[in-house]
Amino acid sequence: MDSLHEHSDAEMPSNGHHDSDEQQSYRPPRRRIIRSVFRVQPEEPYPAADDQRRFFPPEPTEQRRQPPWDYHQSSEWQPSRSRYSGERTPRRWGGRSTDRDRPRRSRFRRRIPFIEPADRNRLTPRPTTIVRALVRLLYCSRKLAKQAIKEHVVTVNDRIVREPIYTVRLLYDTVRVDGLLLHHTPRNIYIIINKPRHYAGSREPNSRHVFNFLMKKRGWYIPLGPLSKSVGGLVIVTNDAEQRVPGKSLFDLMEKEYHIKVHKNPAKRTLTKIAEELQERDPANQESVRVELLRKTKRYAWLSVVATKVTPHDLYRIFKEAGLEVIAMDRYRIGTITHDGIAPGSWRRLSQVELTKIFPESVPAATIEQLATDEPWHALYQRWFKST
Repeated sequence: MDSLHEHSDAEMPSNGHHDSDEQQSYRPPRRRIIRSVFRVQPEEPYPAADDQRRFFPPEPTEQRRQPPWDYHQSSEWQPSRSRYSGERTPRRWGGRSTDRDRPRRSRFRRRIPFIEPADRNRLTPRPTTIVRALVRLLYCSRKLAKQAIKEHVVTVNDRIVREPIYTVRLLYDTVRVDGLLLHHTPRNIYIIINKPRHYAGSREPNSRHVFNFLMKKRGWYIPLGPLSKSVGGLVIVTNDAEQRVPGKSLFDLMEKEYHIKVHKNPAKRTLTKIAEELQERDPANQESVRVELLRKTKRYAWLSVVATKVTPHDLYRIFKEAGLEVIAMDRYRIGTITHDGIAPGSWRRLSQVELTKIFPESVPAATIEQLATDEPWHALYQRWFKST
């Protein structure tokens, strides 16, 4: 037999169970096989079994794409080249773009070329506004910068700046605020921050912290330690190396004043008990402890607590033992430094004139003279007390 269609029903192979009662006989559908394999057309003869022209697709031609039939297209149209050939043909007018018409993009992003550290300062920086310049030069926050511009104390190249949008070039222009020359790498500076509540006092991941207000650079130190999120108020940040020794800073010898909000109006004996607890905690608090009532309402009261060596954690514990619930706490004063005039979230730099007045007025001379024989007290004593 030359082809499959010449098989008859009698000559089809058996399945082994023909004419048995156990299982019915199986007869393969002859017409279904023929129709699924061949295209039955009455005008064409059946193909032979070895004819495979209808079982495989035709081979691709050299030019798959035909010239366009659109009359808007120019006669110079050519089929697009391979995407790897580097050539690109113009896109057909009115048609949609294909992958072959688009330019091939790189797998990786273009990297920024490396610049030597010695050549970075030689590059021309992008101009910026005077408000942002004062923030980058670590003088004050934006709100206080606008206030300084309104007071006409900011000069650029010895010319008074009167508009916050005045543009400057940080590497070429000379910026002064009230006679103070600002530069990029200031050393031994002191910055005061009015930290709002719910902000972390140190660099904590995935949280808002104090250093978000400043430039994120190394070398900063908080002499009195960071405040917790529940406590707001005055924070001092410095890059002075002499103030980096824990427990041996001039700020440790200054008085600290906290304003504490409690849930009720306390009695006088309660305030006396709190003062006694603070005096027993450290001998340095014997002469400086004061607990006073600032103001009161029907629902709450504000208290003022002054001590030399005390932490917010100690105040929480002492107030809890006295039967008072602390609702809010702010550090209002450190020595003679207060956050008056600085809104929550703002900061500014202390000038050298202010520092020469703050340290002698805030630290008792008798206390520092007793410690001047040891380091680093000797360097601090010679710098801030003997130089004046």
